[in-house]
Amino acid sequence: MNLTIGRLLLAAVSGIAVVSPAASAQRHYPPISARQFASGNIQIKVTGAFTMNETVALNTMASIGDGDVTWLQYGVSGSTQPEALITFTDTNEIGIFVARNKLQATSGVGGNEKPWCTGKVDVTAKRITGQFTCASVTSYDQGTKNMGKVTIEVTFTAES
Repeated sequence: MNLTIGRLLLAAVSGIAVVSPAASAQRHYPPISARQFASGNIQIKVTGAFTMNETVALNTMASIGDGDVTWLQYGVSGSTQPEALITFTDTNEIGIFVARNKLQATSGVGGNEKPWCTGKVDVTAKRITGQFTCASVTSYDQGTKNMGKVTIEVTFTAES
């Protein structure tokens, strides 16, 4: 009997859930419970094709966690002011988007693409904190239609 079938039989008999080693290796952040957010901020540093070094407050009206997916919106989406969006998906991926005016870059961790970002996320019942560095990220200037390369560094908090 192979090991996988043996684990499944043991789980069936004992009522224990089996977690595949591959599935647990895919997890890029701790589980986040459903919650509303009351405060937080993000430090955004971008170097390369465009630069930014800003601290932006959490947009509490646009940030939410539903237990499966969490959106942390810093600043106002689509504005000319600096903004960032950190997403935690139901497929255990992390999305990182930064923008100012017509300049933007998107990266993340997980999925079918190589993890361009390294870092970590800590989750408690009342707080999410994280830090990521994303190297060689494609950026886009909506005004000139030019693409370039940037490095993104973000450090963020969100408190419920």
